[in-house]
Amino acid sequence: MNRTFAISLLFASSALATGCAQPPRPDPIAAQQVRIDRDAMGVPHVFGKTSAAVMFGAGYAEAQDRLADMETFRRRALGRTAEILGASAVQSDIISLDRKLGSAELMRMYRAIPPEHQRMMQAYVDGINRVIDEIDRDPEHKTPYEFTRWGVKPEHWTLLDFLSMAAGFPRDRGGFELQNLAFYNAMVTRYGETRGREIFDDVVPVSDPDSPTAIPAGEDLAPVRPMPKATYLTLASTQQGMPPAAAPAPSNNHSRCLVIGPQRSASGKVLMLESTADGPEIHLHGGGFDSAGFTMPSWGIPIMGRGPNHGWLVTSGQEDTTDTFAERLNPLDPRQYWYQGKWQQMDVHNETIVVKGAAPVDHEVARTIHGTVVSWDKPHGVAYTQRFAERGHELDNWVAVVEMQRAHTLADFESKGIARLSTDFGVCYGDDNGQIGFWETGLQPKRTPGADPRLPTPGTGDYEWQGFLSLAERPHMLNPKQGYIHSWNSKATTWSREGDEGRFGATFRTWLGNRLGASSSSTTLLDMEDYNGQIWNAFGARDRTQTSPDFFAPFLKAAAAEAHDAQISQAVDLMVSWNGLYQDRDGDGYYDNPGLTLFRTWLEVAPKMIFDHAIGNTWKTIDDDRYLKYQTSLLYRTLQGAQAGLPVKFDYFDGRPRDVVVADTIRQTIELAHKKFPGRPMEAWRMPIYWKYFTDAADDPARPSLPDDDERSSTTWAELGLGPKMVPLNGGEEWTGLMELGGGHPVLYTVTEAGGQNQFIDPSGHGTPHLTDQVQMHAQNHLKPIDLGPEDSQRNIRSSVTLEYGGAGSTLP
Repeated sequence: MNRTFAISLLFASSALATGCAQPPRPDPIAAQQVRIDRDAMGVPHVFGKTSAAVMFGAGYAEAQDRLADMETFRRRALGRTAEILGASAVQSDIISLDRKLGSAELMRMYRAIPPEHQRMMQAYVDGINRVIDEIDRDPEHKTPYEFTRWGVKPEHWTLLDFLSMAAGFPRDRGGFELQNLAFYNAMVTRYGETRGREIFDDVVPVSDPDSPTAIPAGEDLAPVRPMPKATYLTLASTQQGMPPAAAPAPSNNHSRCLVIGPQRSASGKVLMLESTADGPEIHLHGGGFDSAGFTMPSWGIPIMGRGPNHGWLVTSGQEDTTDTFAERLNPLDPRQYWYQGKWQQMDVHNETIVVKGAAPVDHEVARTIHGTVVSWDKPHGVAYTQRFAERGHELDNWVAVVEMQRAHTLADFESKGIARLSTDFGVCYGDDNGQIGFWETGLQPKRTPGADPRLPTPGTGDYEWQGFLSLAERPHMLNPKQGYIHSWNSKATTWSREGDEGRFGATFRTWLGNRLGASSSSTTLLDMEDYNGQIWNAFGARDRTQTSPDFFAPFLKAAAAEAHDAQISQAVDLMVSWNGLYQDRDGDGYYDNPGLTLFRTWLEVAPKMIFDHAIGNTWKTIDDDRYLKYQTSLLYRTLQGAQAGLPVKFDYFDGRPRDVVVADTIRQTIELAHKKFPGRPMEAWRMPIYWKYFTDAADDPARPSLPDDDERSSTTWAELGLGPKMVPLNGGEEWTGLMELGGGHPVLYTVTEAGGQNQFIDPSGHGTPHLTDQVQMHAQNHLKPIDLGPEDSQRNIRSSVTLEYGGAGSTLP
């Protein structure tokens, strides 16, 4: 990294404006007047006297920058993406329609939130519509390019559009009980109940005690709760021929935070680092706001970021807040189900999905008291529904995030923000008083004893939720003794069970962040930037099967000693010499250490050789639709044997000594790797680096992309040749933010992989200066400043516009 560049970027942000700064803008004078300043990187700074005026400006600025993204978010919430994307989007629309709330329910929630927040929501919609009015007056120049490709015109937003979108975020909270049930049934059928259950418990444990937790042992301020037991209870535990479960919604809202407390900071101030999915940035000032950070298109407010005196970071939580229920169907009427001693009628209606370029698709939405039917097993008289803990409280999330950033004290942050969140998030906090904290938020169900959370719960009424944990009962901590907090969609606490969306285990991807967090008592902002680059290079964001070879070194070395084979010894020496980071420090296009090649290959070979004979490839495929993967921790537990916190019960070695089995996996690894490097010595087996492609059209076998990279996507600007088509893959998430709390000049340092702040491309295919100006910055882990202080931000302003807001439901020309 160019340290001189980084220092100038981080600590002399005003230099960016030298020679071209504009004089300070006057404050808005009318209560409903809004000023939007844009800095050198296009980030909007919105100023207003009232919260409604500020949100009007936020809607206007975001619609200027990301209206096409906002349209896809709106359509996804409404179940209308197939209208513009075609048949490939039908399944996404089905998921949306199954979960979509009705207008009456949305308005009930809207009327239940404070009137000020109601006005803010309407004002935000009005700001979006002000931009659409401008497009209507000049469509040839102001229509975003994507709309011309879709063949539709921008439509005005309604309040219900926004409420549907806000209620649908985040959407990736589907349960995996049906996938688990299919695996359970297969193992019981093959091995019988006793051994089948042993294998099921190995692969899908209720809890792996070696999983790292966001809250260290002994630091949780909530009372310990009992761990659910493996009861294997379900209405369909022995059924065969089940229909395949529909894949849950794609999951892309995952985030990582690292917070360094004062005792580990060189300045004695709190340092905070976040990486997450892509989104625009915004700075809001006035009406109680003074905050800057990352937001999602169509949300308006910073979801994570900082104020003058505190910062908050948000990660997707992993507590189990969704249950799949097995509903017993009436043999005479499959739209009736048995609940609390009598047949109940499902609420059924039909939806028609309009599909671009194809015939419409009819979809039936059937709901029980628990939720929407997601799978039918009519031959066995069962329907499967999903219940979401936040159902009916979704809009509270938006209100809570507003209050988290407007909080002036830790007490306000917790009581007005954390307490109101209905969805499961892992929230990290820091302030200029040196306080740091973590909360696992949301409505977390209290389950009836006897239900097995891994499998569908009987929906007969005997195993209903018994309310939700109170704020004090949810996992949380303040000022941990270790002096730092690290969470990456982590297990919250030692008494948390493994999550629906993933299991963790000892080799979980937080290994490096925890190592770095504990490594120094004098960490600086530049260290944190470097930490981010290292964590990116460990590829935990892109390939959740990767980990450090340090975990496996004892078993690899023992196998080499037992084998008395020079090739095996050399391979092991190379594997354990690798630091776990995908690095090309000499820039020759190849990763520096051949041990990476061997270890990555071994992580593919070893589980296949050890597990396939017993369970096929289910050790891998059971996690195909899950964001987090357990296969590497399962391999580690198996090699640990009795030393594991949760030893496996089944003999996957088939009676053979562990060291002999591991030696065989190393031999196979050498054989496979050698085929890629024929005639070359092992120390020359260096892999070509992976590349990040912004358009599939640029794929080049000589520049490989990461196999099965579920974060890969094409961008319009790359397809049109408006920016680079590829960059070396650094392994990182899309958006990164960094801050130091305390002092008189609050700054948030950020970068976004999307390319830039303003993704507008006009109908003729021309973009803005801020379309791709951060692509190379992201590739090199370089950050830009967003100044919050009024004088600091004014020095960096490049443009300004003042708008009049005429009040809820109308905008003045």
